[in-house]
Amino acid sequence: MDFSGHFEKFVGMNKSFSCPEECGLRNHSKIPAVWVPPPQDHPFAGMIISRYPTTAFIPYYNEAGSLPLPEWREQLFHCNAIPDWTFDKIERFSGKCTEDPLSPEELENFRDTLFNSVYWTHLHKCCTDKKKLESLNFRRTNARLCADMWLKSEIEYASREGIRFIITLGRDMERWFDRTGNEILSGSAITIYHLPHPSGANNGSWFPKDEQKRRMLEEKIRELVMECQTNP
Repeated sequence: MDFSGHFEKFVGMNKSFSCPEECGLRNHSKIPAVWVPPPQDHPFAGMIISRYPTTAFIPYYNEAGSLPLPEWREQLFHCNAIPDWTFDKIERFSGKCTEDPLSPEELENFRDTLFNSVYWTHLHKCCTDKKKLESLNFRRTNARLCADMWLKSEIEYASREGIRFIITLGRDMERWFDRTGNEILSGSAITIYHLPHPSGANNGSWFPKDEQKRRMLEEKIRELVMECQTNP
């Protein structure tokens, strides 16, 4: 089975039967597990993994889910969410924090790869609510259970598609890779780029005052953008 077939199984699953019994959101049928379609009619180059979707994302997700896969994917990638935030942070970092900024062409090629050739997913698939009104808040225990089942499977299937890189966003993603993800990729040629989460609350991590941290982030960003200049 290829990744598209595996994705169809994800989308069609019943949470109450398929998800880990210990997960606190397993029986919350009104809270969707978010699945964004893989690349459509473009090379499958990589993955971008953020921490979790929020309940504010549900209307966008439900509307997009009624569309054919290409439009479903395009609508979610072009809403005010993770892919757009990540590109914006990288563009701003390059212009603000580097002596040799990335060129407009390099940035445009990166954006094209990110938006058309990258699979977007989450550590924790179900939508959460910080105020605990519409859903549970984010809980690392639930996230670990979810990722150990679903994200692990996504990475295994995506690696068979010949992807070249994985972008992770935030410390929780780094912790999961240290514990589980790195072992899945052992022996593969896939490059992992651990970047800060691109939310506005995390600007300090994207624009560090510490020179060593700034140089390390610049090196990651430049390598990632160069990785995205061409597609096979």
